[in-house]
Amino acid sequence: MTRETPPAAYDRGVLDGRILTRLDKHAQQIDALEGLSAQQIAISATLTSTVQTLTEARVTDAATRVATAQAVKEANDTREAQAKSGWSPLAKFLAIAGSVVGVIGVGIALWALFI
Repeated sequence: MTRETPPAAYDRGVLDGRILTRLDKHAQQIDALEGLSAQQIAISATLTSTVQTLTEARVTDAATRVATAQAVKEANDTREAQAKSGWSPLAKFLAIAGSVVGVIGVGIALWALFI
């Protein structure tokens, strides 16, 4: 085995210190990258949840719009059917009879008032 001279031992120590210092910095960089990776994973999970929520909201909104459109169509159909349908003969007769009775009643009331 060869004996190391003091200057060679010193040089080797300086070199070892530089290597360890350089490796220390790499470890710090790796730790920082791991932290960034963890943040990216958390952000990705949040975005995935947001997209899923928005998709569900869009589906629900579409179903609501379809149901609303059907209700509006039914209401319009009902209104048009009522507007197109005329009075039935019985309804016409009762309206005329009620009017005649009302006119006769007013006439009798006025006649009784002035007698």
